[in-house]
Amino acid sequence: MALSTQLNKASPFSFELVFPLIPVQTELKPNEEFTLNIFETVIPGVTLDMSEHNWMGGKTNRATGALTFEPWNISFMIDSEFKNWQIILKWFMFINNNRDKYIDLQSNYAVDATLRVLDNFRNQKFSLFFVDVWPSSIGEVLLTYREGETNLEAQVSFTYDRYEIREYSVI
Repeated sequence: MALSTQLNKASPFSFELVFPLIPVQTELKPNEEFTLNIFETVIPGVTLDMSEHNWMGGKTNRATGALTFEPWNISFMIDSEFKNWQIILKWFMFINNNRDKYIDLQSNYAVDATLRVLDNFRNQKFSLFFVDVWPSSIGEVLLTYREGETNLEAQVSFTYDRYEIREYSVI
């Protein structure tokens, strides 16, 4: 069976990162989602732990069964009121504020998130569903006033349990 893949250098897709209500956010209605305006991300790597065994005078590798998922790094545009950046920072402070609240149970601050991959017509092609996501680092924000550089950006890394690919079929 041949697998047909359309390669188009014109970047025929966009993506969006969607969270349900996160622990520090109360202004969302039940049917709303927190969408982060990302412009760059990676699909994180996955490593299967291996062990070496002797076999018939040689050596062979075998999977030990444990999977390691690499951190999920994204870059996003900060809105004009810094709301999306503040929500992520508040999420950090909810986990550990370095004053009177130190690490809580992961189930109290981790949420599921969806990275949706869309075509030019905003039709969803597939998504990556990340389980038990929480921010592990947030990058600096460069405040500058130079001509042509009016967008503020930030980077955030997320830790998570695993991710799953969910495909969508055309009806």
